[in-house]
Amino acid sequence: MDYNIRNVKEKDFTDIAKLARECKPMSTERNSIYHIFTKFFQETSLILEKQEDGSICGFLLGLISQNNPNEAYIHLFCLKKELRGQGLAKRIIDKYKKIVKSRGCKKISLITKPINKKAIKFYTTLGFQLVTENDEKMVIINNVSAVKDYNGAGEHMVLFEYYLYD
Repeated sequence: MDYNIRNVKEKDFTDIAKLARECKPMSTERNSIYHIFTKFFQETSLILEKQEDGSICGFLLGLISQNNPNEAYIHLFCLKKELRGQGLAKRIIDKYKKIVKSRGCKKISLITKPINKKAIKFYTTLGFQLVTENDEKMVIINNVSAVKDYNGAGEHMVLFEYYLYD
């Protein structure tokens, strides 16, 4: 089966919200967050769709920092479980890298939950580096370094960075 990667459209937000509920242990958001990304961050948010019928099989919601335009951020990334391990996730990430690099970004950041071992392995395999330099705020959870209280009290997160080189 063939798949297309394209930029999101505003009308995609309900399908993205539906798919996000299938992507545990990724956090799901209020529908308004998906709507914000599909309305205001179309150039840096992507959809993976089946070529034959246009059904959405994955998404990446990303943005470029307004405070530091050299830095991009991946807010959420989801791929249907049955499509994992086929190279499709890497294709989506690679497309995102090209987009943000063409816009002048030098670094991509993202976070994931310490319990999400598959995501941690995936991002590490792609060359994302675990951020461990802030030792006083680091905790070890599931044998991985996480930033203590990164998303609020008790919400420790694994922080990754990827540097885009010329």
